[in-house]
Amino acid sequence: MKEKIFGDIQTVMLFLGIIGATIIVAAAFNFFLNRAIKRTITKLEADPTNYQFLKHFLIGLIYLVGVGWAFLVLPMFQTVAHTLLTGAGIVALVAGLASQQALSNITSGIFIVIFKPFRIHDRITIRDKLTGTVEDITLRHTVIRDLDNNRIIVPNSVMGSEIILNASQSETAEKHQGPI
Repeated sequence: MKEKIFGDIQTVMLFLGIIGATIIVAAAFNFFLNRAIKRTITKLEADPTNYQFLKHFLIGLIYLVGVGWAFLVLPMFQTVAHTLLTGAGIVALVAGLASQQALSNITSGIFIVIFKPFRIHDRITIRDKLTGTVEDITLRHTVIRDLDNNRIIVPNSVMGSEIILNASQSETAEKHQGPI
C-alpha cells in the first residue's frame, strides 16, 4: 500500500513539476519576447500586430506541449496526452507548410547577402525587361528603383531563381573582393 501511494505521489509530483516548468518557460519566453518586440518596434517603427501574433502562437505552443507532456505522465490521461501532442505536431506541420514561401525568401536572402551577386546601388536587369538600381536587400525581399523612379519589391526567392544581369559589377570590384 505504501509503495502504491509513494508511486502515486511521485507521479503527481512529476506532473506538478512539468506544469510548473511549463509555466516558468512560457513566462520567461513571454518576458524576453516582449522586450525583443519593443526594441524591434522602436528601432523599425513597425506595426506590432505580426510580432504579437507570433508571440501568442509560440507561447500557446509551449503550453500545449507542456500540458500534453504532463498528462503523458498520468496513466489514466495518456490517451488525452497523445491527442494533445499529435495536435501540436499537426499545428507545427501546418505552420511549416504555411511559412514555406517565407522561409524560401529568407534562405534566398541569406544566400544573396553571402554570395553577393549584386549589391545595394548596383544597376541590374531581371527577366530582360526589368532594369533598375538596387535600393535595399532584406531577408524577405529586394527593393529596386526602376528608370521611371518606381520602387519594385521582388521576393528573394524570385531573385535567387532568375538570371540577373549586373551592369555595375566590374572585374576590379571582383579582384578587391577576393575569392568567395
